[in-house]
Amino acid sequence: MLVNRKYDKATILIIAAGLLAYASFQPKFRLRTALPREFIDESSSWPAEKRVSEEKVARAYWNCAVTQIQWKYGYGHRLPQDVPPEFAVSTEELGPTADDPATRARFWRKLRQVWYLPSIWEKDYGWVLPPITNSLRSGGEWLQHQIQRITGSP
Repeated sequence: MLVNRKYDKATILIIAAGLLAYASFQPKFRLRTALPREFIDESSSWPAEKRVSEEKVARAYWNCAVTQIQWKYGYGHRLPQDVPPEFAVSTEELGPTADDPATRARFWRKLRQVWYLPSIWEKDYGWVLPPITNSLRSGGEWLQHQIQRITGSP
């Protein structure tokens, strides 16, 4: 009889660990690092030099979206109408017009247009820590509630 209890405890711990691991292994979505064609204004009337300059600025803003914006808003979240302060590029390499408010607003509109396209996102599976901590927190709250219920304390 005593041996069965040891196996019961071990079985419960293994099942709990398995459920926790299953809940924590989730898909993660990240912006692709490659500049999508939809993000570039391809005006055929522009001279070659202007197109090259435009592509450099577009790459800089896309890099900003990959390194800054996706972590603040994330996959499936709505981007705000107004340009956030972190959506900015360095003017040293690109020139002063790259960080001009009109240019920033134009590329922000482009980002808002492409944000929901599945082709710009990569899906990857991995361990996600917030579900682990959320599971532990909710399990602790449940246990605390059960103890209070049994003992009759508030």
